[in-house]
Amino acid sequence: MVESAAIEIRPLRDGDAPALLAFYSGLSRAAIRTFRPLGETTTLDVCEEIVRDNAAGRSVRYDLAAWQAGAVIGWAFLRRLDTDRPELGLGVADAHQGRGLGGALLDRLLAWARGRGVPVVYLIAVKDNERAVHLYTSRGFVAYDEFIGKWDNLPYLSMRLLCV
Repeated sequence: MVESAAIEIRPLRDGDAPALLAFYSGLSRAAIRTFRPLGETTTLDVCEEIVRDNAAGRSVRYDLAAWQAGAVIGWAFLRRLDTDRPELGLGVADAHQGRGLGGALLDRLLAWARGRGVPVVYLIAVKDNERAVHLYTSRGFVAYDEFIGKWDNLPYLSMRLLCV
């Protein structure tokens, strides 16, 4: 359960790109090591494209953000919804980790996926990110492969969840 009642979780919408950019740019090096769906850094143009891809009538991705005092403090997404391998990503600002926010975002995202009949969700997690791996396995994700990232030489787990 999220500790603060002042936290709102909602889908991304028009005008949210600058806050998403600020969130991503504010992640620590340690957080970026385990969560970098946009690379080491990103741009406003990339964040605006993410917001556009969430527009009504598009079915390529679904993004949720956790907000506190007008700032994004957590971000979870399902992308590649137009393929047979939808991918999940989840990141929480350093100051808010360990308080249940990641679980709240994940639960809302998975409820959305199940409600739309998404049959399976995939993710890749850094193997030594024990907190994240525990969160995913507690929600039913199972590891089906391990590999070393060619881009960073870190050990990764490929995981999936059958949603139906």
